Amino acid sequence: GKEDSVMSKENVRENYSDRKIKIMLATMIFCSVVYGFGMFKFIPMQDAITSHFGVNEGAYGYLNSATNWAVIILSVQMGFLIRKWPSKRSIILGFAVALAGMGMQLFAPKFPLFVAGRAIEGGGLGLATLAVTSLLLNMVPRDKVGIWSSVSILCAVAPQILITKGGSVLMLKAGMSFLQIFAGIAVMYTLAIVVCMINIPVSIKANGVAADEKPTREQTLRVFKNKSNWLVNIAYIFFSLVSVSFSAYVVKYMIIKGLEPGQAASVYSYTTLIGMASMFVFGLISDKLGTKRKIVMAGFFAGAVALICLVNLPASMIMVYVIVYGTLPRSIAGLSTASATDIAEVPSDVPVVNSLKNEVTQVGTVVFTIVLGYIIQCLGYEIAIYLLAGTMVLGGICWFFAKRIP
Repeated sequence: GKEDSVMSKENVRENYSDRKIKIMLATMIFCSVVYGFGMFKFIPMQDAITSHFGVNEGAYGYLNSATNWAVIILSVQMGFLIRKWPSKRSIILGFAVALAGMGMQLFAPKFPLFVAGRAIEGGGLGLATLAVTSLLLNMVPRDKVGIWSSVSILCAVAPQILITKGGSVLMLKAGMSFLQIFAGIAVMYTLAIVVCMINIPVSIKANGVAADEKPTREQTLRVFKNKSNWLVNIAYIFFSLVSVSFSAYVVKYMIIKGLEPGQAASVYSYTTLIGMASMFVFGLISDKLGTKRKIVMAGFFAGAVALICLVNLPASMIMVYVIVYGTLPRSIAGLSTASATDIAEVPSDVPVVNSLKNEVTQVGTVVFTIVLGYIIQCLGYEIAIYLLAGTMVLGGICWFFAKRIP
């Protein structure tokens, strides 16, 4: 599998000039940025949206989960579609569907139609970013896949900070409505479509070559029989549980420990800022050392230590948790994505590996988020955090046994 992957990348370099490859990589990074703005656009908009449609926070929860359900229903099918289609067609279709969903939101007279538009937008964004990530991983050299996957994720996460700060400023200072900001993001989707039409050749597929072979049934099922694939997916559920699900509760727990509300939110935001730099650094280190597994294992165990520190250290030492959690554990996202090229037996399996990871982690995160809420309600924060620390340890153990990954 690894030899085939290297061969596919050599074919890319033979068929396209260095300049063309750089233009394609820049195009994919731009698509990641656009995806980030679309995915995180609701963060500063909640009050404006609930007021506009006259709904409560409970109804707003359906909006937040709409994208998750779109991914859960469609992710695996997207992986097989991307493996079959030219990447250009997959990416453009994804952004076109996202644009259609955004159009529904811009003109929705009622909240249910607005939620439906978000689900369609989320499905389109899922298809586009899955195609972009799969093509990117199969285009870059194997000894640079760690840094490139980290950069791609960073470019998707950075808009979260920009839209959180910038969206609030545009609404409060410039007097813009959330619909006007959404219209600006719709323009970004249009630009992504145009840029992809110009810069990505129609012949190239997500396996990095223009091959047109049809997989056999055994080839189709091999991704689902791959032990390392399932171990990485299970581990990523544990990571998502801490990084996504618990993030909704951690600020409140800091307040319980004695921090002021504004201070707690500010302190927790440092984990994201430190994490963005850490993801880049550990992606680079992974490529230099030629290992992903050891770094990710260390990241999971460091995450467990960070959670234990959160419970046992006084509020005056909360920055210990912030620094520990903001460094090594943040390598997990980038290197889990990069591991798709190691897990896949041939390059054409990469989009299916990625889509299965999306499917499993979304289902796991949705289920465990509900469970986590009940654990906190019934047993309290400290027991819940110790259980989360235990899941991080289990994540590290999963990666220990994922021997296919160097």
